[in-house]
Amino acid sequence: MAEMDPTTLAKIIQYMQDNYQHSTEHKDKGQFAAMINVPVKYCTGRFDNNFLSGEMDSQTVKQLLKKDFVYEGGNLVLAIPKGAGKKAVHSERLLLMCGENGDAVTPARNLLNKVDGGCAVFYTYNSPCMERCLNQLRDEDERKKVEKERERNEKKGKNVEIPPAVEKCILNSLSMLTNHQGLKAFVFTRVYDNDIKGNTAQEIQDKKHLLAAALKLVAERVPLYRCSGTSCVKCLNDNQIVGQCLSNLPKR
Repeated sequence: MAEMDPTTLAKIIQYMQDNYQHSTEHKDKGQFAAMINVPVKYCTGRFDNNFLSGEMDSQTVKQLLKKDFVYEGGNLVLAIPKGAGKKAVHSERLLLMCGENGDAVTPARNLLNKVDGGCAVFYTYNSPCMERCLNQLRDEDERKKVEKERERNEKKGKNVEIPPAVEKCILNSLSMLTNHQGLKAFVFTRVYDNDIKGNTAQEIQDKKHLLAAALKLVAERVPLYRCSGTSCVKCLNDNQIVGQCLSNLPKR
């Protein structure tokens, strides 16, 4: 199968930033997630800025995002973060995982179903966060808490409906991209700041070590790239996450 062209990929990502990203001065610091599924020709040859010509104009799309948090088009889906604090729903989860309304088909899955064997690129401005998006243990702990609560109610003879734990880790959802038969990539531009901040050099190094392990789990499921400006770097090399994918460049 043909390889994703890094130069073309960089231009695709730049196009999505230029057209769909809200201000980096916003409280979400410009965070948004997007996914395209287009004919393979748009990812292997010279960049064609008409690759999303069937979508609404970008200003209309951004207005819809402000109101609905998710946009679903013909070859494009987008999301911005919804809510805040413990009730926050991250943009990656809005696209990859079932919605709060129990939707059977996620926006990303629905998009993959539209173009069989197409070029699928999932993009998030900030890398998925360690606290929720890449935290399998947190989801497991939540499931155990719910199960214990159900057991306590059963012992007390209480017939109380306990809602299932809400999964927030996106790793299992990446199987749809793993199984996708066309070209595919998972891309981010900036490393999520909280995942590499620390008070000492050792604390920062320890955080980067944990982040590398988590990003490797992504890269083992779908080719992982860091794209900024006119270039993209593949994050997994010789079975290790490269340094360029573990630290931030100056902001645009």
